[in-house]
Amino acid sequence: MNDLTNLSAYTDYMTDTNRMAAEQIQKNLTNADQAAKKKENDALFDACKQFEAYLWEQVYKEMQKTVDLFGDEEDGYASNMVNYFKDSFVQNISEQTATQGSNSLAQMLYEQAKRNYGL
Repeated sequence: MNDLTNLSAYTDYMTDTNRMAAEQIQKNLTNADQAAKKKENDALFDACKQFEAYLWEQVYKEMQKTVDLFGDEEDGYASNMVNYFKDSFVQNISEQTATQGSNSLAQMLYEQAKRNYGL
C-alpha cells in the first residue's frame, strides 16, 4: 500500500509540474502574440506617417513654386546647392508636420486601417 501512496504523490507532482509548464508556455505565446501585434501596429503607423509626410511635401513644394524667393536666373553650383537644400528643408518640415498633433492625417489613417483590417 505504501508504494501506491508514493505513486499518487508522484502523479500529483507531475500533474502540477505539467500544468505550470503549460501555463508558462501559454503566457509566452500570449506575450509573443502581443509583441507581434505591437510591431505590426508600429509599422502601420509609421507607414501612415510617411504617407502624410509625402502629402505635406507635395503641398509645400507647390506652395514654394508660387513664391519662389530665389528666382530661376541663377546658374551653376550655387543654384544647385540652393535647390538641394530647399528640397531637403521641404522634406524635413514635411516629416515634422506629419508628426504634429493627435488628430493628424497619419493618426486617422492608422485608426481607419486598424478598423478595416481588424488589427
